[in-house]
Amino acid sequence: MKIQKSILIFILSLTVTSFVFSQEQGTSETRETAAESLSEASRQADEKPAAESAEQEKIADITIEGLKKTRPAYMQRLLAKYKGMNASEVDTLEVETLLHEQNLFSETDVEIRHNENKDLELHIVVKEKISFLPLPFIAYSSKTGVMGGLMLMDTNAFGVKDNYVVGGIFSKSMQMGVMAFSKPSLSRTQPGFSISGNFAHRNNEFQDSHENKVMEYNSIGGGIGLTVTDKLTTHTSLSAGLRYAYRNIDVDSDFSTFEDELKTHHAFTVNAGWGLSLPTLNDWFLSTKSIRINADATFFTTGEKAQGISAQISLQQPLPVTRLRLLAQVSVVYTHDANKVLWPSQTAVGITIMPSKFYAPQMGGFTCGLEVGLVKTAIATFSVYGLYEGISTKDWDDTHIIHQGYSAGAKMYLAKISLPAMAMGFYHNVTTNRMKFSVSAGVSY
Repeated sequence: MKIQKSILIFILSLTVTSFVFSQEQGTSETRETAAESLSEASRQADEKPAAESAEQEKIADITIEGLKKTRPAYMQRLLAKYKGMNASEVDTLEVETLLHEQNLFSETDVEIRHNENKDLELHIVVKEKISFLPLPFIAYSSKTGVMGGLMLMDTNAFGVKDNYVVGGIFSKSMQMGVMAFSKPSLSRTQPGFSISGNFAHRNNEFQDSHENKVMEYNSIGGGIGLTVTDKLTTHTSLSAGLRYAYRNIDVDSDFSTFEDELKTHHAFTVNAGWGLSLPTLNDWFLSTKSIRINADATFFTTGEKAQGISAQISLQQPLPVTRLRLLAQVSVVYTHDANKVLWPSQTAVGITIMPSKFYAPQMGGFTCGLEVGLVKTAIATFSVYGLYEGISTKDWDDTHIIHQGYSAGAKMYLAKISLPAMAMGFYHNVTTNRMKFSVSAGVSY
C-alpha cells in the first residue's frame, strides 16, 4: 500500500514538472518571437533615416565667392557635373585643378559644407587674375636679333573666358598685324570656335643645319581662318578648320632656282585634330599629360597640293619632391608634296638646339629633363629647367641627320595676371658645337 502510494506521488510529481516545463518553454518561445518582431520593427525604423541620410549626402548646390568679372552662370556650367553628385564622390583637389586649368584665378579654395538649410553644398572661394591689359613685349635671340610689339589682350572677355588679341609684331625681317578671337567649348553640346587673321611683310631666310643660308625670298600677304572645337569628354576634344591665305612672293635673284616652286598664290587649307589632356595640380605647378594628333591638306591655285600630319605626346609629371617635375615630349611632323612655303620649323617638334631659321619637310624630335621651382611669392613663381634634346630629319642636301644637345634656362610665371611673364634660355647643339641664347618678356614661351 505504501509502495503504491509512493508510485502515485512520483507520477503526480512528474506530471506537475512536465506541465511547468511546458509552460516555461511556451513563454520562452513567445518572448523570442516578440523579440524578433521588435528587432525587425527597429531595423525598419532605422532604415528610413538611413535612406534620408543618403539623400542628404548629395551636393544640393554650388556657391562661388570672389567673382568680379567672371559670370556666375559660366562657372555653374563649368561645374555642373558636381551638382547632385554624392559628396563622397567629389574630389575637392579635382575641382581645384579644373579651376586652375581655366587660367582665370590666382587662388582657389574648395570645401563641402552644410548651408543654412542643412543641405550639402560645394562652396568655392576664388581670387581672379587680371585678364585685360595692353601688353608690350620684347624678345631677343643671339641669332635672330630683337623682336617686339604691342598686343591688346583679354583672356576672359565678357566674363565667359572668351579670348581676343589684336596688335602688331615688329622685327628687322618682319612686320605683322594680327587678330584672333576664340570661345572655348564647355561640353559636347556646347562647341567652341576660334577665328584668326594676319597681314605681314616678311623677309624669309632658310638655313641648313650648319647655319648656311640656302634660300631667301620676300613675301607680302595674309590669311584668315576659322576652327570649330568640340569637347567630347572632360579631357578630350575634336577640332576642324578651314583657312585661306594669300602670298605675293618675290624670290631673291641669287636663289632664282627656286622660282618654279615659290610662286605667288592663293591657298586653301582644311585641317582636323584630336587631343587628350590630363591636368595635375600641386603647390607649385599645373602640370599636364597630353596627346595631340593633327592632319591637314592644302590646295594652291597654282595647281599644287600638299598633305601633312603631326603627332605629339607630352608629359609634365610632378615628382615626390613637391617643387620638382619631370618634363618629356616626343613629336613627329610629316609633310608630303609640300613646297618650301609650308615647311615647318624646329618648334613644330619642340626642339630649340637647331638654327632658328632651319626648316625641313619631315622631322621627329624629343626632349627630356627636369624643372624645379625656386621661389613662390604672391606675385610670381620662379623656376629653372634643364632639358636634353634630340632631332632626326633631313638636311638641305637631302642627307639624313641626327642632332642632339641640351638647353637650360629660367622662367617666371605670374600669379595674378593670366599671361606669361619672362623666360630666358641657353641652347647648345653638341653635334655642331653651336650655341645660342634668348630672352623674352611678355610673350608666350
